[in-house]
Amino acid sequence: MPQIAVVTPYYKEPDDILLQCHDSVLRQTIPCTHILVADGYPRPIFNNAPDLLHITLPRANADVGNTPRGIGGIAAESYGFDAVTYLDADNWYEPEHLANLWQAHQQSGHPLVTCKRRFYDPNGIPMPIVEFAEDANTHVDTSCWLIAHPAFSMLRAWLMPKPLSPVGDRIFFQKALHERFAIDMTNHRTVAFRTRYADHFRAANMPVPDDAKGNDTFDLPASYLRTPDGIVETIRALGFYPLL
Repeated sequence: MPQIAVVTPYYKEPDDILLQCHDSVLRQTIPCTHILVADGYPRPIFNNAPDLLHITLPRANADVGNTPRGIGGIAAESYGFDAVTYLDADNWYEPEHLANLWQAHQQSGHPLVTCKRRFYDPNGIPMPIVEFAEDANTHVDTSCWLIAHPAFSMLRAWLMPKPLSPVGDRIFFQKALHERFAIDMTNHRTVAFRTRYADHFRAANMPVPDDAKGNDTFDLPASYLRTPDGIVETIRALGFYPLL
């Protein structure tokens, strides 16, 4: 059986949200190990959890989980795992998620495999929507990747300059395309995504929460990429210049 690591960075999410995330990893139909990386705030609920590696960073990094995500992936490589996946702390997997991704990897031989999402509001209520860019295979959410060993150079892409972190998943996708890794983009919807984006609530004809994310996500990263320091730091860290 493959050795698959599921990397979850977490910060100050409520215990019930974190446990739902962790329980969904335990319920996978093939064996896996959950690598939880505390972004400066370790949670004692995981002290005796089974099938778990618990890494604590000494301080929060304020980069939407990119630093703990990158460190978790590098730890998985060091421990000899065959593949790495990601699961954001407020999301969860359907039980067949990893089995589907690994089967697709075996059948295609591609080192990168993706899936798609089902959408939920912050309370876990299903939202009858899809995301056009995702269905057109021009966007892949962080929690929808499987990275097999031949593409482990991708694990360090999360250690991108911090001003890019609000659009880290888009930068990661561009990095994969830049490196010309073959990607098997499956249509399985096995990631449950708890959204906070205003556009998703509008598409679902649901009230938009006061704290919903708007369309300004790209503003800071795009401004940073137009600066001399941003150009130099981004190319040094990633080996290419992304387009936003």
